[in-house]
Amino acid sequence: MKDNFSRQAAGYARYRPSYPPELFDFILSYVKERTIAWDCATGNGQTAIVLAGLFEKVYATDISRKQLDQAQ
Repeated sequence: MKDNFSRQAAGYARYRPSYPPELFDFILSYVKERTIAWDCATGNGQTAIVLAGLFEKVYATDISRKQLDQAQ
């Protein structure tokens, strides 16, 4: 696997735009249960944080250790 994001992990965390709540509302309108979510390629974890308020448990994974180091 190729890691394309480790070199710019700090900038990625600083400048990545957030997603509007309406996007989550739309996607979650198709989700029947909110027990467990997996944020694959979480990057700095900004989506995992939102999911944590919507699911009982959230797993957030990423290939880049440096991206995970930037997570909140």
